[in-house]
Amino acid sequence: MGKYINRSVCALLALVSFGCGAPAFAATSLLSAADQAQLGSWLGEGQIKLTNIYTKAAGDTSVEFHAAVDGKGRTFAVMEATNEHGQTWLVGGYDPQSWSTKGSFNITANQSDRTGFLFNLTNGSKHQQTPKTYSLDTLGSYQTFNHIDYGPTFGAGNDLYVGKDMTHGLSLMYSYIDENGVNFYTSLLDGSPYAGPNVTYGAIQVYSIAAVPEPATAAMLLAGLAALALARRRQRG
Repeated sequence: MGKYINRSVCALLALVSFGCGAPAFAATSLLSAADQAQLGSWLGEGQIKLTNIYTKAAGDTSVEFHAAVDGKGRTFAVMEATNEHGQTWLVGGYDPQSWSTKGSFNITANQSDRTGFLFNLTNGSKHQQTPKTYSLDTLGSYQTFNHIDYGPTFGAGNDLYVGKDMTHGLSLMYSYIDENGVNFYTSLLDGSPYAGPNVTYGAIQVYSIAAVPEPATAAMLLAGLAALALARRRQRG
């Protein structure tokens, strides 16, 4: 009985990423533990679990990307991006909606829906969708672009664009700019003025996002499991 409960308890604890040595995040290869913690902090929802649902492989195109991620809910897309000078940054974006191949932008006209953001983990910067103001009313409404011939692409600039070959693209900040516009038409990588499609992508990974139950919730789940195990023992008796 004790062994049965211990195995069940550890399985449940692993499921909620809490205790029994289970980490708060799923094992990943592109993100460090510090990177994962930073993304969780920027998301601002407490403890989260990231699950790798796509890793770029040799020969992949945007077709393989969409086959893996479409309809999977909100995600972090993370990529190694290199400029024409050979400098590399770890950048990406948070998509609050599911990826798709509908062939158009996800438009967020309401301020409450502008929860997407771009990030540069190398320099520690985060860029929220541009809020609605009198002069910038529609700029920040372009959340993501969803098309079979596009990899993970954010903003109307495109602020972060991965091409069909999942290797070439650009960054032209437009929909994820600061309210004062200081980073308008610059690169997410190094902040330099836009100079054309000069970004090359190496590793790319996409992670689905799930909330981790609070300790009190986990304790209630464990209590329920123990009660179920006791009931089964009595039935056998």
